Amino acid sequence: MHAFYWFAAAALSVWLLAAADVAALPPEDRDPLDGLERVSTETLTRAVLARNAGLDAMQAALEAARARVVPAGALEDPTLTYGVAPQTVGGFRTPGGDYRGPNQRIEISQALPWPGKLDLRAEAARLEADAAGEDVEALRLDLAAAAKSAFAEWHYVHRALDINAATQALVDELRGSAEGRYAAGIASQQDVLQAEVELQRLKAERFGLDRKRLEIVARLNALLNRPPQSPLPAPAGLPQARPVPPFETLRAAALEEHPELELLSDRIAANEARAELAKKEFLPDFELFTGYNSLWDENVKRWIVGASINVPIGRDKRRAALDEARANTRRLEAQLEDRRSALLSALEQSRAAVAESVATVALYRDELIPLSIENLSAARAAYGAGGGRFLDVIVAEQRKLEAELGLQRARADYLMRRAELERWVGGALPREAAVEPEVNHGNP
Repeated sequence: MHAFYWFAAAALSVWLLAAADVAALPPEDRDPLDGLERVSTETLTRAVLARNAGLDAMQAALEAARARVVPAGALEDPTLTYGVAPQTVGGFRTPGGDYRGPNQRIEISQALPWPGKLDLRAEAARLEADAAGEDVEALRLDLAAAAKSAFAEWHYVHRALDINAATQALVDELRGSAEGRYAAGIASQQDVLQAEVELQRLKAERFGLDRKRLEIVARLNALLNRPPQSPLPAPAGLPQARPVPPFETLRAAALEEHPELELLSDRIAANEARAELAKKEFLPDFELFTGYNSLWDENVKRWIVGASINVPIGRDKRRAALDEARANTRRLEAQLEDRRSALLSALEQSRAAVAESVATVALYRDELIPLSIENLSAARAAYGAGGGRFLDVIVAEQRKLEAELGLQRARADYLMRRAELERWVGGALPREAAVEPEVNHGNP
C-alpha cells in the first residue's frame, strides 16, 4: 500500500511538470488559428510568419552570423609555453654540493595584429550579419506575399462554391418551372432537358472547386508548418480595392526600404572592409612575450620580456587577396545595379496589374453584375409570359454566374497583385486597405 502512494505521488508530480511545460510554451509554439471561426488575411499572414519553418532556419542563420561578430574582432588567445630540462626533473645537486630544483622555462605570449585589423574584421562580420538580417526580411516579404495570395484563392473558392450552390438552386427552380409548363403543353421537352444539362454542368464545376479547395488547404498548411489536411477557418472578407499610389511614390519607398537592395549594399560595404583589411595585410603583426628561465645561474637573467614581428615578404599572395576583394566589390556593385533595375521594372508591372484589378472590380461591381441580374429577370419574365425562349433564360443565368465569378476572381486577383506589389515595394503600401463587405447580388 505504501508503494502505491509513492507511485501515485510520482505520477502526479510528472503530470504537474508536464502541464507546467505546456503552459510555459511560447506563443509561437501554439497554433494561432486554433479556435477561430474565420481568419482574415492579416491574421493568416501573422500566423505564417510565426510558424514557417523556412523562416526559422533563416533566423537561426542570422543568429549564427551575429555570433561571429565578437570573435572576428577579438584577440587570439595568449600562448603559454613550459619547458623543463629532463635530467633535472626531481631536482639535482651542483658540483659544489648544493641542491637545486628542476631547471625550467615558463613563457607567455600574446599576438597583436597591426592596429585597425581587428576593427576591420569585426566590421566585415557585422555587415555580413546585417546582410543576413536583410535576407530574413526578404524571406518575410516572400512569405507574406505567398500567404496573402493563398488567402485570396481560399476566399475565392469559398465564394465560388457559394455562388455555385445558389446557381444550382436557381436552375433547379427553372427546371421545375419548365417541367410544369411542359406538363401543361405550353413548352417543349427541350426546355426541361436544357435545364437538366445546365444543372449537371454546375455539379461538374463544383467537383473542380472542391478539388481546388483541398489544394489550397494543403498549400496554406505547408506555409503554416502544419499537416496538409489540417482544418482551416473560413476566410473573412477581402481588402477593398483602392487606387494604387503613383509610381514615383512607390519607387522612392522601394529604393529606400527594400531588403534585397539593402542586403547587397551591406555586402558591398563588408567587401570594402575586407579590401581595407587586405591592404593592412602588407603590414606586419606583433607578438609580445614575457617569461622565466631558471637555466640561467644569475637571478637577474632569469626574467625576460620581448617582442617579435613577422616579416610580410609574401607580397604576391597579399596582392592576390586585395585583387580578389576589389573584384568582388565590383561584382556586387554590378549585381546591385542589375537588381535595382529589375526591381523597378517589376514594380511598375505590378503597379499596372493592381490598377487593372481596381478597374476590373469596379466594372463588375457597378456594371456587369447589375446588368446580368436585370438581364436574367427580363428573360424570366419574358419566358413566363410566353413570349421568350427558355434557352434565353439559361444563357442569362450563365451570364449572371460568369459575372458573379468574375467579380470574385477580380477581387482575389486584386489582393494577390497588391501582395506582389508590396513585395516589390518592400512593405505595406502608404495607405492600409479597408475590408470590403460581402455583397449578395440576388442569390437565394
